[in-house]
Amino acid sequence: MDTQQVYNQNAQKWLRLEPSSLSDFTARPLVFDACGELAGRSVLDIGCGEGYCARELKCRGAGDYLGVDLSEQMIEAAKLQEAKEPLGIEYRACDVVEFQTERQFDVCIAVFLFNYLRVEDMNKVFRRVYDALATGGEFIFSVPHPFFPFVRVGENPPFYFSAAGKNYFTDVNQQFEGEIWKRSGEPLHVQCVHKTFTDYFDGLRLAGFYTMPEIRELTVTEELVATDEAFFGPLLNEPLHVLFKVKK
Repeated sequence: MDTQQVYNQNAQKWLRLEPSSLSDFTARPLVFDACGELAGRSVLDIGCGEGYCARELKCRGAGDYLGVDLSEQMIEAAKLQEAKEPLGIEYRACDVVEFQTERQFDVCIAVFLFNYLRVEDMNKVFRRVYDALATGGEFIFSVPHPFFPFVRVGENPPFYFSAAGKNYFTDVNQQFEGEIWKRSGEPLHVQCVHKTFTDYFDGLRLAGFYTMPEIRELTVTEELVATDEAFFGPLLNEPLHVLFKVKK
């Protein structure tokens, strides 16, 4: 099943107005914080899904906001929520690899987008982001930790990718299927097209980002385990995600 089908078929499962899935606790809050002070700053949200991050950042003071996503159903869900509670967010359904705009943005985010793209397509998006950022603009994105698919995390973890028999270096661009759970216990189908750390660094450099990116490796913390040990405990201290932040 391709990415567009995955999200078109599951758009309603992803729709939420408060934290629900594991990464809503372990990754997205860190993305929001990395955006810093947003008052009046324009934001491009690539792979915006049903608008969860868009709504949060707009409420934090973001100015002009454009969200784009491949899934028509996810964009429709985002537009319906915008119609119910207008925040001034523009949504557009399009192939993010081919997306182009004449506008310049102060911030671009891409939250768990690149795990659905092959390296060559990711590099194209990196270049389009570079072109869409104003000088001094910031690019912030999160991806599954490149090591995570190869970590053994026990039975029935709330997040996993199946990479049995695959290798970190030789299986770049291989697609791993997986699940991430909501706290309700409902699983959501996710995918990971494998990349190494080198692929991310090389792609940024080829796009024109020559400054060293800030990097944070993200995991389940003791604080999260204290709130719900059954849900968060199996992934304590495992390398779940990576957050990149780089300036043009």
